[in-house]
Amino acid sequence: MDYFMGIDAGTSGVKVIVIDEEGTVAGRGYCECHVYTPYPGWAEQDPKDWWQALHRAAVMAVKDSGHGAQIAAISFSGQMQGCTLLNREGEAEGNCLIWLDQRAAQEARELNGRIEEKEALEITGSRCLPSYWAAKLLWLRKNQPERYRQIDKVVFAKDYLRYRMTGELATDVSDASLTFLLDLKKRYWSKRMLQAAEIPESFMPERVQESQEIAGYLKPEVAAAWGLCAGIPVMAGGGDQPVGGIGCGAVKTGVIGATIGTSGVVFGCCDTPFADTRSRAILSTCHSVPGKYDFLGCTLSAGGSFKWLRDRFFAEEKERLARQGQDVYDQMCEWAAKIPAGSEGLTFLPYLNGESTPHVDENARGVFFGLNLRHGREALCRSVMEGVTFSLRDTIEIFRENGVEVGEVRAMGGGAKSALWRQIQADVYQARVVTMNMEEGPAAGAAILACVGAGCYASLTEACSHILRPQTVTEPIPENAKLYEGFYQTYRRLYPALKELFAGQAALVAKNL
Repeated sequence: MDYFMGIDAGTSGVKVIVIDEEGTVAGRGYCECHVYTPYPGWAEQDPKDWWQALHRAAVMAVKDSGHGAQIAAISFSGQMQGCTLLNREGEAEGNCLIWLDQRAAQEARELNGRIEEKEALEITGSRCLPSYWAAKLLWLRKNQPERYRQIDKVVFAKDYLRYRMTGELATDVSDASLTFLLDLKKRYWSKRMLQAAEIPESFMPERVQESQEIAGYLKPEVAAAWGLCAGIPVMAGGGDQPVGGIGCGAVKTGVIGATIGTSGVVFGCCDTPFADTRSRAILSTCHSVPGKYDFLGCTLSAGGSFKWLRDRFFAEEKERLARQGQDVYDQMCEWAAKIPAGSEGLTFLPYLNGESTPHVDENARGVFFGLNLRHGREALCRSVMEGVTFSLRDTIEIFRENGVEVGEVRAMGGGAKSALWRQIQADVYQARVVTMNMEEGPAAGAAILACVGAGCYASLTEACSHILRPQTVTEPIPENAKLYEGFYQTYRRLYPALKELFAGQAALVAKNL
């Protein structure tokens, strides 16, 4: 039997799984990565850290599987929108400006003013955001001209790793969609957008592939280090959200997925590019399924907010439990379960590094609203879980406004592992929440891409129907849903009330740093 490797190059770390043709997970590996925040609103990662993390995770997964010699193909999922610069020697030029980085907000506004909104939406499916390549490259040209002059190519996280694995440069249509430089309908770079942004076409990878296509073959030295056979095909792969869509079966219209990873994303599949008529950062991309498209909204600090709470408040507890072979996240969920729905009025805004959907505000920041003398660590944990879920409900409401029926949501990421968080999602969304038998989400989608690319299945639709099955089903609790509706309306009123204060506070911070 053949086996297949799926790599998820995420923000928090790199996950690797090995599956067989039936989708049974035979091996797993994971290694964390660090995010650098050298200035408020900035977020960077070192590509060399990704490579080291991938090496450790791959060796771990292959050893765990015991089937290294039978792995027939590899594919990718990767964090989207990151701007990794390669020089003429093919080496990374400094840190990657990852998707969370908001420094190019002014440049995004400038680019949105250079081209009529109707034309931009027709070509790219979205308005320019600070996280897109076009805005970041303009920022670099203005603020770091020497570094800008060293650029030979710009790539995404997974493309950098694949380049290290195969020596071949390429990208895929799903990742390339969130650059403000791709023509979604042609599924290739737009000369019009490149000209508007004044970005040389030579910066762009020439090969823009469908996610299941072969992009290169594994180098002998990498194969030897990981315990694999040299020359096995490595697929183009895709962005973590479209590939996560494959991992939960969102490969046809009507299926909605929600991921709570470092970021939080609500995702749907469609047959033609989707464009929201209002400026609320609903993103439209080419799906990793050939010929399909998708639409999504993004909360920048979703699981990242829970991780922030863990690292800043429960670091000692994390170390103590780790020595006992336990996970502090499980403890945090147990604490949260002791507090009733609504956290006795404590509401959390998860805007720790600005926000994308629906506010598009680089100045927004995190807030605990409604603290009282009764609130302790239990309420803090639950309110963060609820606030993140409220932020995802914002995207779901936009979908509903645009005629998308959301009666069932397929949950992925860390938020899908917790029974409590699944229940909070069901109650807040007022929709059934389902998890699938492959809990790895994007990594699972990547492994399925490898299966299809290697010819094990005729299509992604066939592969998903054969491999994926519902694992858990969580129905809304009516009284909780009614309670959350009131708290959600409070949540929605907080950002408009604080918007000007966020901007003023950001100006004070900038003046004094």
